Amino acid sequence: MELAGQMESFRKRGLGVASVIPEPVETIKAFTAKHGITYPVLSDADAAIIRRFGLVDRGFQATGDLVGKDIPYAATFLVDEHGKIRDKFFEAAAESRRTTASILVLQGEPGTGGQEVRGGHFTLRTSSSNAEVAPGQRFTLVLDFEMEPKHHAYAPGVKGYKPLELTLDPDPLFEAHETRYPPPKTYYYAPLKETVPVFEGKFRVMKDVTVTLPGALPRFKDTDQLEAAVSGSLRYQVCSDVVCYPPSTLPLRFSVRIRRWVR
Repeated sequence: MELAGQMESFRKRGLGVASVIPEPVETIKAFTAKHGITYPVLSDADAAIIRRFGLVDRGFQATGDLVGKDIPYAATFLVDEHGKIRDKFFEAAAESRRTTASILVLQGEPGTGGQEVRGGHFTLRTSSSNAEVAPGQRFTLVLDFEMEPKHHAYAPGVKGYKPLELTLDPDPLFEAHETRYPPPKTYYYAPLKETVPVFEGKFRVMKDVTVTLPGALPRFKDTDQLEAAVSGSLRYQVCSDVVCYPPSTLPLRFSVRIRRWVR
């Protein structure tokens, strides 16, 4: 369902889309007709494809009608016109899925929603890959920076200064993953004869977040959706070519709507 809503964005990037799922053809036909899905959805009911490509999740604890069946990893591949895999995304649990909008922002697409805030000598645009997610889905928080000219923020690994660091507040609804930083630039400060890793100009920082099943599912007893927010803080230190400013902290908040699963 979420993938169907992103088809035009994939087409604009020259990407086609197809899904391979371990369901019989009759089940797939009924599902695609019900939800108006137009991209190819291929049946791998006998698990031949996932076995051929080594995608069987041997650690999956099957129950009910899944006992005895080979279940695939939750995986997405980006393949070029020559059949070469350019990127791949795996989830540790079969019930988890990265949203296709998350994949798009990782490829450089803009996020949705959010706001523009002013930090110390930079402008920050916060957004999210998805305005709406479901339990088990992994989405991406996006921070687009624009530093003032002749100013820089410090990158992770710097010594003697405070690096840029995004930290999320603990919340049973969400599991935070590692922060993705762009490759830093090298800055040489001649008066101190020091070389440090920095971020300059325009750059993007991203952080994946998964909606946890234990945190989300009990909240859908009397509702089909709920409003939630991911909160946290951005710690940073900015310097210019002549002045180093004190470390600062900027509070951040990302709103998201969580809906029930669609089967």
